[in-house]
Amino acid sequence: MTSGEKKVWSEVAVNEPRILNFRREVVMLKSKLKLAVALLVSFSASAALHAQDLNKKILAQETKVWESFVGTKPNAEAFGRLLTPDYVCIEPTGVLVDKQGNIAELAALTFSSFQIQDPQVKVLAPDTALIVSRVRYEGTVHGQKVAGETLSATIWVKRGDQWLAQFHSETFKK
Repeated sequence: MTSGEKKVWSEVAVNEPRILNFRREVVMLKSKLKLAVALLVSFSASAALHAQDLNKKILAQETKVWESFVGTKPNAEAFGRLLTPDYVCIEPTGVLVDKQGNIAELAALTFSSFQIQDPQVKVLAPDTALIVSRVRYEGTVHGQKVAGETLSATIWVKRGDQWLAQFHSETFKK
């Protein structure tokens, strides 16, 4: 072995622990990166499932509101249970009513049918969501037949384990 070869081999021997340590660090970094990617994918999938679940819950609550109007007499008690104490509503006529006023209005109306169309749920905060939709309906108001379509928006807030309507607004579609 020449002196040049001996020098190269001695440097390899001296640097071998550092090279091995560097390789270990690269392997560790790759493992950490794979774990981070796996956690990110898992979190993203979990968030997507949560969003889908929330959309279903909010749509179900909105449907319960409209169902409470169907029949020979609206179910004012069921309707009231879906609202926060500080609930407010802007009627299609532009009138602002509170929870008790909105419940009292039910005495004049009955729906024979309704259909929620194109619902879109937007999460505003972890405990607040907005649903906007078109609602087709048929029924009576003060004994007069009515049918039409309204553009509807409701803000739902989570209180304890329940989603309750805090604000609602409707606009008649022309």
